[in-house]
Amino acid sequence: MGDVVRLADLLFQGVGVEVEEVVLGDAEVRLVVRSAVGSAACPGCGWRSSRVHCYYQRCLADRPVAGRQVRLDLRARRLVCGNDSCERRTFAEQIPDLTRRHARRTNALTAQLTDIALFLGGRAGASLCGRLAVTIGKDTLLRLLRALPVPQPESVPCLGVDEFAVRRGRTYATILVDMHTHRPVDVLADRTAHTLAAWLRGHPEVRVVCRDRAGSFRDGAHAGAPQARQVADAWHLLHNLAEAVERVVGRHRADLREPLTVQAGQDDVRPTTLGEVDVH
Repeated sequence: MGDVVRLADLLFQGVGVEVEEVVLGDAEVRLVVRSAVGSAACPGCGWRSSRVHCYYQRCLADRPVAGRQVRLDLRARRLVCGNDSCERRTFAEQIPDLTRRHARRTNALTAQLTDIALFLGGRAGASLCGRLAVTIGKDTLLRLLRALPVPQPESVPCLGVDEFAVRRGRTYATILVDMHTHRPVDVLADRTAHTLAAWLRGHPEVRVVCRDRAGSFRDGAHAGAPQARQVADAWHLLHNLAEAVERVVGRHRADLREPLTVQAGQDDVRPTTLGEVDVH
């Protein structure tokens, strides 16, 4: 057992904890650890303190090992802040790269679960976690996704604008896409010209607005980005072309049913219609 404890110490070397005991079970590995840092900084004022007010127990889930769940029983400290002007009299010690306030998982496990949620989503991610000996629900994975900071949009010289239905026939919103990377940039709460114009005024780098033929998007782009060139996207061009062809074909359907005339020198070829297919 001493060798196991020394191996666990090597695994946690540099994290700031010491392993006191390792308990091996059939489905779980429990490690009793304590803080090995001499002092910690107060989150209120930054004053470093080593004066212990009390001890308390924290239970943290960590990444699984060999198909077994890993649990850390951490003997945490509550320290006294020595700064008289600080509003905090005591504070709970947080171990860098291992714990966060009110967290019941280590930072490493939280990062791993967040990656799984990004790639697979909630239901599929929870199914994979079950195979990896991590007990977690799909709603928890979705909460991890919502907790991620929203990335700031970069320069978008070519912007795509389109609407989508939140509730078909009643509520619509607008999605903005970077046409170079084909990735969403932002989502607007509605599809009005005023909302689009306000967004474009904050992004003067837009030079091309690729949109459908909606009048609100036309007016919003003209008011918010008069310097930008407005173009129609390829899907709506093809969609409008298909509708025009369908209308023309519908008006001249009777003409298409007439048989083709036989050219001179081809008397042995039977006349066919457009609705027939020559398989020879």
